[in-house]
Amino acid sequence: MADALPPVLNEIREVAGLPAALEIAHRFGGSRVFIPSYPSADNWLQETVGESAAKKICDHYRIINAGGRAMGIYIEIPLGPTGQQASTHARVQQYLQEGLSADEVARRLGIHRRTVLRQAVRIRDPRQADLFEF
Repeated sequence: MADALPPVLNEIREVAGLPAALEIAHRFGGSRVFIPSYPSADNWLQETVGESAAKKICDHYRIINAGGRAMGIYIEIPLGPTGQQASTHARVQQYLQEGLSADEVARRLGIHRRTVLRQAVRIRDPRQADLFEF
């Protein structure tokens, strides 16, 4: 899983653990966030990952300026391992509903044809009756 993480999330995983990295990606993926120099109870970071992990993340990203003052920084949080997958699945569904073939969808998205076919099976046509409905 760590190999699948973007560099920023991998850094967070290294200092605060995989659950913290994944939770930050889940809640704030695709956003720019401020990592404070020190965590506080009412800060988004501590509310998201807890006091211990927030302290480790703040310690890692803290900058000391020329005057010796601690400063926080802004960082871009990537979508994480599920963001790209969810986006791809949505695009597969959209293209299939537009009537594109599995081969064309695969070519457009740079994925394997079997991936498209597996997802196509999961997309249920609402016009068809469920065999198990009574």
